This record gives sequence, C-alpha cells and structure tokens, in this order.
Amino acid sequence: MHAASGFPRVLAFGICACLILVPVDPPAVSSSQKAFTAPLRLRGATLRSARCEERCHAWRCEASAASSKGQGADGMERFVSPERRVPGHAPLAFFRAFWLLMTIFAVGIMTLPVIGLALPVVNRRDPVRRGFIDRLIMMWSKISVWPFFRVQVLGQENLLPEKQACVYVANHQSFMDILSCYHLPRVFKWVSKASIVKIPIIGLAMKATHTILIQREDKRSQLATFRECVDFLQKDTSIFVFPEGTRSASGALIEFKKGPFAMAKRAGVPLVPITIRGTGRLMPSKKEYFLFRNSAGVEVVVHPPVSVKEIQDSSDTDLISRVRDTIESALPAAQRRESAPLGT
Repeated sequence: MHAASGFPRVLAFGICACLILVPVDPPAVSSSQKAFTAPLRLRGATLRSARCEERCHAWRCEASAASSKGQGADGMERFVSPERRVPGHAPLAFFRAFWLLMTIFAVGIMTLPVIGLALPVVNRRDPVRRGFIDRLIMMWSKISVWPFFRVQVLGQENLLPEKQACVYVANHQSFMDILSCYHLPRVFKWVSKASIVKIPIIGLAMKATHTILIQREDKRSQLATFRECVDFLQKDTSIFVFPEGTRSASGALIEFKKGPFAMAKRAGVPLVPITIRGTGRLMPSKKEYFLFRNSAGVEVVVHPPVSVKEIQDSSDTDLISRVRDTIESALPAAQRRESAPLGT
C-alpha cells in the first residue's frame, strides 16, 4: 500500500532530475539571424568593456588620491607625527620601548666584554680615534634597532674619505637620532651631555669610545669641550654635534648654537650637514617611554660638505644660515618654516 502510493512521487522526481541535468541543445539559428545579432553582441561587449575600464580608472584615481593625502605633497609627511594616534596604540608603544631598552642592554652585555678585551690593543695602536671600538658600537646599535625599525642612509656619496676629519651637524628630534646615526659608515666622536654617562652599560661604552662630554650650564666645561673638540679634529678624528643643543618637540629646527661652526673654522676642517627624519615620529621628545610603529622607518640624509675655504670666507651668521637651510630643505614640509633664529 505504502510502496504503491510512493511510486508516482519517485517517478515524478526522476523526470524532473532528467530535465535539469540532461543538456538541451539551443535552437538552431539561421545565418541571417546571426548576421543581424552579431553587431548587437559586439556593441554590448564594447560597452561593457568601456564601463569596466572607466570603473578601473576611477578606482586608480581614488587610490592615488588617498596615497597622496597620506604622504603629503612632498612625499615625506609619513615622517611627521600624526595629530592623533590609533586608539589603543599607546600600550603597544610602551611595550615596544621597553623591549628596545632590554634589547640594547642585552646586546650591550655581550658587546662590552669584547670592547674590554680589545681596548688595551686599541689604545696602543689607535689611541685617539679608537676606530675598532666605534665599529663595535655601530654593530651594537644596528642589531638593537633592527627588530623595531629600519634606517636608510641617503647621500652616502657626499661622505668624506675615512681619514678626513670633519664636523657632522644634524637636527635633533629624538633619542633615536643617536642610534640612527650609528648607521653612517664613518668613525666619529659624539659631543654629549655628561649626565648620560651615568646610564649603566651605555656609560661604560661612551667612556671606551672616548665620547666628548659637556656640562651645558657650566661655562668652563663649554670652553674645555670646545678645546677638546678642536684637538680631536686636528688629530684627524671627526666629531658629531647637534647644533640645536636639545631635542625639538615639533620636529622643526630651533636655534642653532655657534659652537660647532666655530670648531670647524678654528680646526680648519669641513662641515657635513645631515638631516634626520622619522625619529620624532617613532619616539617623540619628552615621550621616551613610547616607541611608536612607523613603516617608513628613519632616513638619514647626508648633504654635500661645506669646504674649508667656504667656511673661512663666510661670517658666522651666513655660515649658520646656510647649513640650517640645507638641513631644513630635506625635512617634511610640516617641519619647515620661512625664517629661523640664528645662534647668538
């Protein structure tokens, strides 16, 4: 009874399945019909292609506009700190700064024994420059920052020969400036605040590499530092100075001091202007407990040197203005300004 009543349903289901699954040939089309419909099909395909091309062009324009808006007219706005950070980014930046500090100390603990073993030999063979010690610290710096941000050095062809002493002058935005400038393939001595020597491990490395220390509030210390810098320069050892004397909170250049320029003039050596961009976005001034993320990283731009003759023939004001304009020319537009105060 039940099997007989279910048979019509099974039969109906089988017929429907055959109608759906078995391919059915399209009706024959005469040659006259093909000739009539071919232009219409071609026209429809052409219109669809044109519409697709218009949409792709619109998408490309929108993507280009978004990219230009993000990078700025000069393509360098990615190095400027944004007005607002991504919500929840601060805790991540705090942990990044902490792990950078731990990495610096960990690599330093492995590097210091090598420095200690090499120092007696270096003092006998290269007592002033201590180039081998400097290169160990360069390696220490590169290894430390590698997991966190990349550093690119531009304009390396403007660097002077290895044994040619000069005064490197650069803008100062962040503590990351020092680690970034250690990517320069040259040996030099920093002019640094004396208080930094108190930092564990880092202070020992600074003493080993013969860092020139200064007490900024002490006039006698300033004079002694000036004489020590001139002595290093006359012994074919380059020095690196931040002429602003402190970090800029906005990234724009602040007042330049005369000291580095007077050193170069007194010692008779060239000046090499350098622009550092991107460090202020990674670790802003007065926020050393944060290390924000930025895929653009850091760029260190080496400008053509100012020759000894040009230095001697220029007044202090003109020399400072020229070097300042050179450094500022490679900064993002948001960090430039029309006029800038000079050192007094």
